[in-house]
Amino acid sequence: MFDKLIIKFGDNQFYNAIKITFTAIVAFFVFYDAADFTAAFTVTLGALLCAPIDISSNFKHKVIGLLLVAFLIPIISLSLTYTYQYFFVFTILFCAFIFLSAFISLFGHRANLLSFTLLLTISLSFIHHDKPEILLTNCLYLLLGGLFYTFVSILFYFIKPNRYINLEVAECIEITGDYLNLRAALWTNSADREKISRQLLEKQIRINELHEHIREYLVYNKAYTLNSNNNRKQLVALTSLVEILELAMANTFNHAEFIDFFKNDASIVTEYKTLADNFAYTLKRLAFHIKTNKKYHSKGSLVNDFKKLKQKINTFLTDQNISVYDEKAVHINNLLFYADKQIEKIKGLERVYKERVNADELRGKYKDLEKFFTPEHYSFKTFTNHLNFKSATFRYSLRITITMLMGLLIGVFFKFENAYWILLTIVVIMRPGYGLTKQRSAHRVIGTLIGGILGIIALIFIDSNLVLSLLAIVSMLLGFWFSATDYKVGVTFITIYIILIYGLLTDNAESHLIYRILDTLVGATLAFLATRFLWPSWELQSVNSYLENTLRAIKFYIVEVKYYYIKKGEPATSYKIARKNAFIEVGNLMASFQRMIQEPKAKQINRAELYELTILNQTLVSCAASIGTYIQFHKTSEASKAFKLAMDYTNNNLSQALHNLNVDADLNTDTNEDYYISISELKSIRRKEVDDLDIDAQLKIQKLEESQLIIDQLIFMSNLSEKIEKLTLKMK
Repeated sequence: MFDKLIIKFGDNQFYNAIKITFTAIVAFFVFYDAADFTAAFTVTLGALLCAPIDISSNFKHKVIGLLLVAFLIPIISLSLTYTYQYFFVFTILFCAFIFLSAFISLFGHRANLLSFTLLLTISLSFIHHDKPEILLTNCLYLLLGGLFYTFVSILFYFIKPNRYINLEVAECIEITGDYLNLRAALWTNSADREKISRQLLEKQIRINELHEHIREYLVYNKAYTLNSNNNRKQLVALTSLVEILELAMANTFNHAEFIDFFKNDASIVTEYKTLADNFAYTLKRLAFHIKTNKKYHSKGSLVNDFKKLKQKINTFLTDQNISVYDEKAVHINNLLFYADKQIEKIKGLERVYKERVNADELRGKYKDLEKFFTPEHYSFKTFTNHLNFKSATFRYSLRITITMLMGLLIGVFFKFENAYWILLTIVVIMRPGYGLTKQRSAHRVIGTLIGGILGIIALIFIDSNLVLSLLAIVSMLLGFWFSATDYKVGVTFITIYIILIYGLLTDNAESHLIYRILDTLVGATLAFLATRFLWPSWELQSVNSYLENTLRAIKFYIVEVKYYYIKKGEPATSYKIARKNAFIEVGNLMASFQRMIQEPKAKQINRAELYELTILNQTLVSCAASIGTYIQFHKTSEASKAFKLAMDYTNNNLSQALHNLNVDADLNTDTNEDYYISISELKSIRRKEVDDLDIDAQLKIQKLEESQLIIDQLIFMSNLSEKIEKLTLKMK
């Protein structure tokens, strides 16, 4: 429990919350005036509005982004406040700003954060529209607040420049450990394998995201120049983590068969599960030491545990009089090979954090790093291509524009005291998809109610302004901290903070709570109804696109695996990129499916088929990766005609699946008949060929392993591709 608290207080969210809270407190007290709080509040607001855009990346991009938003905030505020008295002109400008601010979110993560910041700015910009005499002064205060936040952010960056990337790598190591933990759980008879498979896919989605974050950081910060010890660490760590995940995905076992095979000595399966659990434990322990900035020392010995397990299995095979050439023995050898290689990769990752990495190990190895990262392109053509109702971003931009206009008109017509809270609620809650908007609506209402009640209770029972001030600061810190990870908790603390501030500065905090709850309910209702009825973006409309991307990515990967088996040697960059894309697209498909099942039942067409397709695609990628991994670590024989036919047959089935989805793809049905003839005879022919070879026993075992694994995977891949084709035909 204590360790978890240490890690929680050391994460990037807490660090960012400290930075925001520190900036707000300092800004407020520097400009504090007992007679007029306007300056203090406005400078603080300018600083807080800049915070969402402050993400860790290339230092130059960070500074440019913060300066850009620091100047945009007062410009938007000046324009809207100045034109408010000319309501027709104001309305046009208001709608144009909202639409453009929402629309730029299509340009990626940074643009999405900028979009959110600008929408917040629009919501708050005309609070003081009835005081035109202070308009210019307020805009200067907003600019000052933004520049002050930029200064503080730069200061925090130079205090610990590597903090972000170190914690991102640590989180990736920890979640990879969780992934291996789930795989270990499969080695029990009572395991819910379908549930675990779903959890593995969910973990894989997050791991893929972290891999991309780390690549982005390393590319933008020119890490491939190897100009620092930390760069070398992160490069090797990223490579090791990718290989650990690939090894795990490439080695899927029939756990029930293994458990049954070792029924005469169940302790073997127990020991293997313990070893698999220790893979995860080692990674999680390493992640903990990175997060707490402690020197890492190995605990236990995976190598010794593996040797004992291997000896026990060999003894079992001897006692059971099972030949090393037996099919079961070959499968066991593959199992032991996986464990041995996984230990090698984990030990390599440990070595990174024992200060045993030098530049010579990396020379030339990561020269293509930037090819694995897809940069964001801010082209005008991308902008114009999305100006139609086929674009989810266009529909979202139009939807939020109309909803915020309705919120503004309701606030003005019914003379709400703080109508801008309606707009803020809409901005924070409304998302392009229905499921997340519905969830955030509920969380915001619940968080506002709980936070408001707790805030009023604190004002009633606490007389000390000092204690209330400290509670407000702590609530602000916790609110910003939890907003990124648990929205409901974050809203609760932010509401407590707002109520306490009003209680300290005014005598009618209770009425402000009532207004805030009412505004929140109005904003949440508008956001929910608009997402449901105004050009809704149902996940069903995009899940087929994700399925298409997944099938295409797997086809490219299978082609790369085929050529890799033919050419041998070190994996080409094109192979690695195809593998990465296949992993990512399967994760994207699963994420899309998860979003779809949060939507109304009527919008979940082909739910069962889509879930099965997600699992089948995941398994197919694992099979292809299994062949690729085997080629990488073994000296393999020349690729046979049957191998090429099987790979082509699988790809042809995927092309047919794309045709079923009304997508153009190359088809070649001529291979089908040849494939069935070859694959039916291949296994027996290959076994006889190996038996007739005049080679030593060890080499014969290796040949048997190769033929067994490759042929099994080819047959399995073919069967999977047939199922995918039939399911897509059923959905047609």
